[in-house]
Amino acid sequence: MTSYNKIISFFASLALPAFVYAQAPLAYNSSGTIDKEMREDFVVIPDEADDIDIPIPSFIKRNANHIIYNGADWTGLRRAFEMSKESPVSIVHIGDSHVQADINTSTVRELLQYDFGNAGRGLVSPLKICGTNQPTDYVFQSSNSWNTVKLMNTSWMQTVGFTGTSIRPASSTSELTIGTKDTDDYNPFSSTTLFHNGKLSIKEVTDADGNKLDFRAIPSRDYTQIILSSLATKINVKFASAGDLTLYGASLSGERPGVFYHSIGNNGATFDSYNRIGSVGLGINPLHPNLVIISLGTNEAFGRQDIARFKRSIHLLVSNVRQANPGALILLTTPMECHRSVLTKSKARVRRKGRKGYRTVTRTNKTYAVNRNIAPLRKAILDYGKANGVAVYDWYDVAGGTGASTSWINSDLFAKDRVHHTHKGYNLEGRLLYDAIMDALRSQN
Repeated sequence: MTSYNKIISFFASLALPAFVYAQAPLAYNSSGTIDKEMREDFVVIPDEADDIDIPIPSFIKRNANHIIYNGADWTGLRRAFEMSKESPVSIVHIGDSHVQADINTSTVRELLQYDFGNAGRGLVSPLKICGTNQPTDYVFQSSNSWNTVKLMNTSWMQTVGFTGTSIRPASSTSELTIGTKDTDDYNPFSSTTLFHNGKLSIKEVTDADGNKLDFRAIPSRDYTQIILSSLATKINVKFASAGDLTLYGASLSGERPGVFYHSIGNNGATFDSYNRIGSVGLGINPLHPNLVIISLGTNEAFGRQDIARFKRSIHLLVSNVRQANPGALILLTTPMECHRSVLTKSKARVRRKGRKGYRTVTRTNKTYAVNRNIAPLRKAILDYGKANGVAVYDWYDVAGGTGASTSWINSDLFAKDRVHHTHKGYNLEGRLLYDAIMDALRSQN
């Protein structure tokens, strides 16, 4: 049996579960720009739903749910998945608030890991320490004081790493608690890689009960790997540092085959936001990505439109990732149709308080309309991929194309802001992306 036929036979036998998650809405103002406070600091709604398979609505274009290769050769990725029981496959998904809460991405992660094995939780970031929402399946916390910076801060007082977060200890000795939470899926790890800039010296590692663990620290230029002598689900790391240390995140690995699905998301992010870091490609290199998925464009649709500049921003990020990771495939996704808030004013006559007669007042009414900027940005991503040999997943088309936002609203798949999804919506989005990836692994191009 050929290698291709083996993978087809294996995929045909797979059972496919699904998972449900939840996220809170954002707010938008009348000028079309996302309200800064709500855009960058929204809160995740806890998941209260059971793990169920979400039916795919009729308005979803299932015949469009595939990768547009644009000449990119996915043979290497198919081979990597075929060998996933011997060495791990690594996927890095970069995006905005749709990715930060790790709702749709966690659906893809769990489905792929169910099929091919769980190599570990992968990348986790100090989002909560930085004062923003953090995925619910891991812990990244500390009782120490830290100087923090987020990607969307106007000014950066310290270096910001590839995760879009940066924490600097306020003292020369600090400690961090990092691990996975106790959920239905047991997710132990035996290796933790701390990503940082500046010198870091590991002094002690203890488990959740305070027991000292044997470990070996392997320093490198941009990270320090901690090898544990046994599996753990939560560790406390005590370390010393000089004043130049900044930490960006950690990767939790079981040192076993399977799939890593790393997610990097920042509320309000754009292509330009990640280009501002300047080292995203180098940052993700230690994750050894086989595939890098970039899901951006929604936030650009709430600002001034300059398609030529938008394409240059895409190219800058793609080139940055590609140069540092020449063996990785890149997949761009398009944003789906969404709404923006529209404020209109009307005059009304109201009775004067405590006085006779009426007075005229101006009232502001909030309505919503389709964000017409999404469609040209979607086309720009499609055009860029076609012109530069970069694969594209056209989520705009898959989700239903023009008019899809109304269908999603009527089906309770959009959140109240009509930009983000409900837990059902994100579960559906993640399931469809998973299906498209699986289709790509079965296909030949």
